[in-house]
Amino acid sequence: MDLIEAKGLIQSRHPWELARAAFFNRLIRGVVRRGGPVRVLDIGCGDGWFSRQLLRRLPESSELVGWDLALTDDLLEAFSADLPEGMTLTHAEPGGTFDLILCMDVLEHVPDDLALLTDLKERFLRPGGHLVASVPAWMTLFGAHDLALRHYRRYTPRRGHQLMRAAGLEVLSKGGLFHGLAAVRGLQVARSGRAEPLEDPGGYTAADEAVGLGAWDAPAPITGLISAILRAEGLLSLAASAARVEIPGLSWWALCRKP
Repeated sequence: MDLIEAKGLIQSRHPWELARAAFFNRLIRGVVRRGGPVRVLDIGCGDGWFSRQLLRRLPESSELVGWDLALTDDLLEAFSADLPEGMTLTHAEPGGTFDLILCMDVLEHVPDDLALLTDLKERFLRPGGHLVASVPAWMTLFGAHDLALRHYRRYTPRRGHQLMRAAGLEVLSKGGLFHGLAAVRGLQVARSGRAEPLEDPGGYTAADEAVGLGAWDAPAPITGLISAILRAEGLLSLAASAARVEIPGLSWWALCRKP
């Protein structure tokens, strides 16, 4: 979860977040399941909720570092309570190299996405290591929520693929995600109007108008139902990717390898 959306400790997880975790856990499991312990770096980890879910599914004795520059000392203290063995959260630059880097919903937050991705690959990813990236898709869906989250851009599948290759990464698989939600967002943008990206999204002052995931408080049965539907879409996304078919979605993802 983006820390802009977190208003303190989160009690109820949004169905999007639950389904997203299920999808990427399944994708990552296919990369690490046959090996020994791995070292994982989660860039832009937010409150570390997904990192916790992933660590439980990694090989025994694996290490996971959650790194987020927006983590203040107070947030670190709050989010680090009862961390599982092998996991750390930090706002300081980590040391060493990693077998797997997660760069999920991060690249849209920086002015130079290619420079960041290349730097991560060169400095932190070991040769032969994997990188998982996800970004919001389609500039036609750019709206007030993107501004509230300080997004510079959204991505077409072609632009996302070109970005991975320009950074020197080999794209192993890719595709759209959250297909039904793309249609919902399209209706929202059609009703409220498309927003124009700002040269400096940090200057946008209306973040409280769109607290997003942090505002979810629906009853558990509704959360479970919506999450189940979105998880089923995730299985469709993986199947389509395996068949080399890209179904448009609210997000775009890629599994890459450093040569």
